[in-house]
Amino acid sequence: MNWDSKKAMLIQYLGQLFGILLFAGSLNLIIVPLNLYSGNLTGIAQILKTTIIETFHPDLPEGFDLLGIIMFCFNIPLFILAYKKLSKSFFFCTLVCVTIQSIAVSILPIPRELILKDPLTACIIGGMISGYGVGTTLKYGGSGGGTDVLGMYFVQKYPNFSVGKISILLSSIVFLYCAIRYNIETVVYSAIFTFVGAMITDLVHDQNIKTCAMICTKAEAVDECILHHLGRGATRWCGEGCYTHEHTYIYMTVISKYEVGKLKRLIHNIDRDAFIIFNNRLGVSGNFIKKL
Repeated sequence: MNWDSKKAMLIQYLGQLFGILLFAGSLNLIIVPLNLYSGNLTGIAQILKTTIIETFHPDLPEGFDLLGIIMFCFNIPLFILAYKKLSKSFFFCTLVCVTIQSIAVSILPIPRELILKDPLTACIIGGMISGYGVGTTLKYGGSGGGTDVLGMYFVQKYPNFSVGKISILLSSIVFLYCAIRYNIETVVYSAIFTFVGAMITDLVHDQNIKTCAMICTKAEAVDECILHHLGRGATRWCGEGCYTHEHTYIYMTVISKYEVGKLKRLIHNIDRDAFIIFNNRLGVSGNFIKKL
């Protein structure tokens, strides 16, 4: 592994860690002190945590939050799903990210006094921080588990499936619980936090932006890189340089925008003189695989 690959991998891991800590911080420092709930699987974990504490009154260490352990346990079946149905690399990445996220949620201190006393302000700012954290984790190839894994599984199995449907279903369960157990204000503020977080996540990370790459090279091994290292299809035809009249190969493939850097590294490791053209924001009809 050369220095460029090591540097890219380090940046990827640091980006994932930064995103995870932002999400955990927004939850423990802003949302939990207000007794609000996040949507998705995190909100269901919060409900279970509240039920366990009120029913069994466990004696927990000072400064330790049970939520992180519950979140990790909820993700165990999803680890198995990722390992069997998605990919081993995605499974490993999800396992590491969820473990760090669970530890961070468990040990980050929950302030006794509210940092932001106005609930609406707290929801908006907390949602922005949370969404930026989740989006950053996804942007750098990580996964916080939960709906990320379910979404990727259903999107690959059903190409027209929307990840948002899972999010809406799980969030509806959380908000229905809040409406029955607490009051409408709790539902509204929790929904605002979840909505703002989802909106910022989409702004930071739009995984399905597609990029067309056209590669001109004299190396035949490029097709091996595209097919086996990126898992994408490609079209190849033979060309000739107008000035040199030398034989060349022309490859065309469609990738996600977060695979651009990996493609460039792979191609330049084979042919430093390869000429690559990228065209972003394509409309693609057909079998384009959506993946993290």
